[in-house]
Amino acid sequence: MKTMTRATGRYTDRRSARAPGQGLARPPASDRVRTAVGAVPDPMEPGARLLATINRRTDILELERSHGRISEAAYQTGRILQEAFERQSRLGSSSNWNDGGRVDMSERRELAIGYAVQDARKVLALLRRVEEAVGVVGARMLRAIIGDRVPFGAYAEARGRAGDRAVRDVAERFRWLLEEVADHFAARGPDRGRIR
Repeated sequence: MKTMTRATGRYTDRRSARAPGQGLARPPASDRVRTAVGAVPDPMEPGARLLATINRRTDILELERSHGRISEAAYQTGRILQEAFERQSRLGSSSNWNDGGRVDMSERRELAIGYAVQDARKVLALLRRVEEAVGVVGARMLRAIIGDRVPFGAYAEARGRAGDRAVRDVAERFRWLLEEVADHFAARGPDRGRIR
């Protein structure tokens, strides 16, 4: 298993990143919010980077990356999977196809349905590639932890295991699965068009 000794990428590589004009944001005074200064892409200037205050407890991917427990490739792969899981859960739900001005509503609805079908195909193809890389059981674990936000401890308990050792085992398995999917995608490319 790959082990990162320290965080890399946006948390430690801050070369050529500039501070924003208003300065860095100050986190709220809370025990639940843990932040770090990192370098993120500048939305106003392609290729440039800005220093930013990053909430390390946003989700499991950010927490794992900020502590250097997963690689940058695994983090980015996790974000792709998160987008796919979220999109898959929204498909079939009511959409905002009738927002806007004067357009034939039946035409707008048909377009929305067409986009949803295209997205569903892309999401399913991506999820099949995940299963190809780590199997059905591994894909289910990634979906539970990334998509459904099930904590490691709850995942272990749902499988009849409890305690620190069980939580560590689940965490290590999650990291390994994510790294395997990242390697699989790197070998062949993520094969995903932009999910709308």
